[in-house]
Amino acid sequence: MSRFSIIAYVRLSLVLAARSNDNDSRSEASRLQSKPGRKRKTQDRGVATRQRIVEEALQLFSRHGFDGVGVREIAESVGVQHGLIKYHFGKKDELWREAVRLLFTRMSEILEPEPGEADLPPAKAFEISLRRYVRYCAEHPEHARLMVQESFRDNERLAWASESFIRPSHDRIFPRWDILMRDGTMPRVDPALMVYALTGAAQSIFNLAAEAKLTHGIDACSNETIEAYSDAIIALFLPGLAKREEASGK
Repeated sequence: MSRFSIIAYVRLSLVLAARSNDNDSRSEASRLQSKPGRKRKTQDRGVATRQRIVEEALQLFSRHGFDGVGVREIAESVGVQHGLIKYHFGKKDELWREAVRLLFTRMSEILEPEPGEADLPPAKAFEISLRRYVRYCAEHPEHARLMVQESFRDNERLAWASESFIRPSHDRIFPRWDILMRDGTMPRVDPALMVYALTGAAQSIFNLAAEAKLTHGIDACSNETIEAYSDAIIALFLPGLAKREEASGK
């Protein structure tokens, strides 16, 4: 090989090596840049799967109670390995608590007053809130069903739900009811008794929807029925509101 050929060969080798290193660097940079995206997608899938598990567990717990459904059954219903439930929640008890957190978080979001409602008279504001609550009961009958399942007997789970969600919500609403009772909008009744009378009435037709359909042909979840049922609840529990509106000619 001539001296010229040797020099040309060396130069060509150096060029090819440089290109190879450049390609390797680009490939590595691309790989590093794609990692966060893949990680985010994996995290998003994990969050979505976790949410599906909680939603399905909520439905199953509300139908069968805590003791009536197992982790494997929940996993099969969701379409995941039961080990994934243990990975996300540890024990079934924690999954139940997540389901209850979802219940009360969802209810709070639905009942949250719209901007401007804080300036309404207390009676009108409560009427709007009560209509929202009746609709919530229609759309989420699993809430009442799950709590009834747990209330068959005293247990640690029920005590936790009571202290974490139920008692605080009652403590927030009772002072407002006191105002409505004093001005004659609501009947003068012990608030602790009133809350169970009112919530029980608001929930009942939706938990007995099949019976209402067979007995009276009522479609409990139709918009027309929900509105009419809301009117009935308001007439029963806010009698002073109707009298006030009649007196004002509304």
